Amino acid sequence: MNRISSLLAVIPAIILSLALGQQAYAGDINVRGKVVQQGKNEPLEGVVIFDAETDQLLGTTNAFGEYSVTIDENGTLLFTVLASKDLEEPVNGRLQIDVALFPDAQSLRELVVTGKNQNKGLVLPPADLILEGNEISLKTLAKIPHQFFSSGVRVIFQPAIYNVTRRTLHYLTPVVFDGKRYDITQRRMLDWQPELDPLHDFVSVKKTSRRMDDTVYIVDRLYVDSPKDDFLCVVMSSMENYNRIIYTDTTQIARGTKNPLRFLTYNLNGVVMTDEKYLPKPEVQLRDTSGEVNLVFSLGKSNLDLGLGNNAAELDKMLAEFRTIQSDPDMMLKSFAITGTASPEGTYASNMNLAKRRMQSALEAVTRSMPDGMRRNATIHSDASVATWEQVEELLREDGHIEEADAVRAQIDRNAGSIDRQSRAMRSLPFYKTLLAEQYLPRLRKVEYQIVSSRYRPLTEEEISALYQANYKELSKYNFWKLYSNTPDTVLREEIMTRAVEVHPDFLAAANDLTALQIDLEKSDEAVLEPFFADWNKVKKLPEEARYNMGVASMAGNHFSYADSLLYELPDTPEFHKAKIYSAALNGRYTTVLQEIAQESPFNEVLLLLALQDNNRAWEKAQGLGESAEEEYVKAIAANRMANTDLSYAYLFVEASTHLANAIHQKPELIDIARIDGDICDLLDDDGNLPDDDYDEGSN
Repeated sequence: MNRISSLLAVIPAIILSLALGQQAYAGDINVRGKVVQQGKNEPLEGVVIFDAETDQLLGTTNAFGEYSVTIDENGTLLFTVLASKDLEEPVNGRLQIDVALFPDAQSLRELVVTGKNQNKGLVLPPADLILEGNEISLKTLAKIPHQFFSSGVRVIFQPAIYNVTRRTLHYLTPVVFDGKRYDITQRRMLDWQPELDPLHDFVSVKKTSRRMDDTVYIVDRLYVDSPKDDFLCVVMSSMENYNRIIYTDTTQIARGTKNPLRFLTYNLNGVVMTDEKYLPKPEVQLRDTSGEVNLVFSLGKSNLDLGLGNNAAELDKMLAEFRTIQSDPDMMLKSFAITGTASPEGTYASNMNLAKRRMQSALEAVTRSMPDGMRRNATIHSDASVATWEQVEELLREDGHIEEADAVRAQIDRNAGSIDRQSRAMRSLPFYKTLLAEQYLPRLRKVEYQIVSSRYRPLTEEEISALYQANYKELSKYNFWKLYSNTPDTVLREEIMTRAVEVHPDFLAAANDLTALQIDLEKSDEAVLEPFFADWNKVKKLPEEARYNMGVASMAGNHFSYADSLLYELPDTPEFHKAKIYSAALNGRYTTVLQEIAQESPFNEVLLLLALQDNNRAWEKAQGLGESAEEEYVKAIAANRMANTDLSYAYLFVEASTHLANAIHQKPELIDIARIDGDICDLLDDDGNLPDDDYDEGSN
């Protein structure tokens, strides 16, 4: 007996044995434990456990990988399950035995039963795994020869789809076929309760003549999160009477999925947020603004002469600033600083005294005109200083008087340490009166005011940029939005948006605009918008732009069903229309969009015809395609389908092989798709390569 069978296939026998009662013998012990997959440490469900010495079926693991069986204390447990290596474990009197099974994808191929004689076994013809969106559909039949089937047995077909890429097994709906006598006996069995039979809902009873073969249909669908993975389909079949399993086999009926739309080409653009409801509003912050006023004085004078220079205009500017501060409820005077400066000619002591008088007289004039409240809340600083001859030198150089500046520098160096000696020495310079005294020294006799006010206002773009560079985590939503909206550089804009979502996880506009940008860059990431779509009941309340971008990102992430659910609800506007039709196609609604997609792309038209199983038209249209790698590959699919479905086109098998070879020679990585493509993999040899050394895998 083949020990590999599904959980559902062995449950009836287990229930029956429990109903009839199991007799324990001296030396038997109850052993419990857990079975996990080696490496991943994940519990394995449906592991079948035998007594290795007697081949007696003992039990199976549950959904948590747990089991409980009765066996001789000196016996040996055999653990076996599809896609894992068998493991024998001596009991040695232990009551707790936990084991880990090694994955063994190759065991699936070893289990394939081929060439069964119809009179000796169940017949399971090859089938197709059709991928539509995120669902794999299986439609096939199993033939039960009447010579093989008696009225007192039950036949169980347990189809399963194995994800070769991820090494996971998914059971489909079982098909159970009972003989008439088996069904009657079940119903008459003492204390038998059909509802306790886990297979009861799947049972059909033989109604045909006992000399007629029977056909049962296996039809089911499986949602897969990763449609680009490699899949195969096996059917575990078993036949049992009232006491034991009398026949069991596992047959591979399909390898690879038929999914021509894996090559569907389209280009979609992201949509930035325009819904005012979700855009951040301008925010004001208390920011400092400074302004300066410069007043000049005559030689030796401390009184302010409004007719001198720009004194009148400068003073008006200062008073206007005070009035602005006083009238604006969002402004306040933070500080007021005044500095009186004297030019360096004469003695330092007299110059410093003059500077102080200038500062004091100007300060008194200003503070008298300053409102009490403003003066009371502001910090007022005052200082007096005497300009240096180094400042005179600097002014000369700025104006291009290099020789004169050098002469001033020479006097400074000769009289270092004493500004009074420097001042006396400067009078000996030939240009002292005409240049220094008349033009440069007056520029140093001044009073400077610095007004610093605080005001609630939005940050300027320059301030936002500076704050971003200093510490981006201090930026508000509005500041982030303002910054990335005015940043033309794509790389920097993506960085700013990413950081905006990092700092403000609930910032929907930034998450939406980041996803839109990634769509344009052809690197969509569903994870950016995913937190906002956690509750499906709230999805329809989200702005259309976010639903659109999430739908397009889901398409790129191969979550076609979810994408179609999002995009289907959007209005059919020019902005959304293209995404809606391609989402419909990828989710299996081919007919409604065939004509429109065909007008846009002959290549996509062939793909949709293949998806519709319209193989004749697909082959006819495919012959008009170009010779790119993808087009050659699709020609191979179309030709191979014709060769496999109509004997009169068997000659196209050679043409299909030629087109496939052309495609792979142009783009060697297509061999990886061919190996998991149910339309193509039969054109490859047993090692998954082109036959006759047409393809050298080393070129990959």
